[in-house]
Amino acid sequence: MPDIVVERSVPRELHEAFNGFTEYVHLWWPEEHTQFGEGTHPEFESDALTETGPAGESAVWATVAKRVQDSQLLLGWMVRHSPQTPTSVQISFTSADATSTIVTLTHSGFNMVADPVKTQDEFSVFWPQVLDRYARFMGAR
Repeated sequence: MPDIVVERSVPRELHEAFNGFTEYVHLWWPEEHTQFGEGTHPEFESDALTETGPAGESAVWATVAKRVQDSQLLLGWMVRHSPQTPTSVQISFTSADATSTIVTLTHSGFNMVADPVKTQDEFSVFWPQVLDRYARFMGAR
């Protein structure tokens, strides 16, 4: 299965771009791509990306395998919130110039899930929508 690679440019320097992604995910993550919908609160906490719903319910989306400040996140993404179906999501942050950053997301490991073609197709739509929302939040047009 081919990897999904999505790239966006944001008009922020490297540190701001990284922190916007990690510290403010609750402000930009699309509600339509959450388990609990409106009022949900996604966040990076400890070594995981989690979602807390309005009634206090919670779900783990990914484990943080590696975090290099201002440079890289490596996540063990749990397809359908199942730890038995780990895939890998790497998000890299690279300075384009003094005021903009290229964010590249690579999702791999679809051969590990039960229905790899369907899952890869779903994430081929999902990730561009998620990164578009992040880029708009960071000021991209």
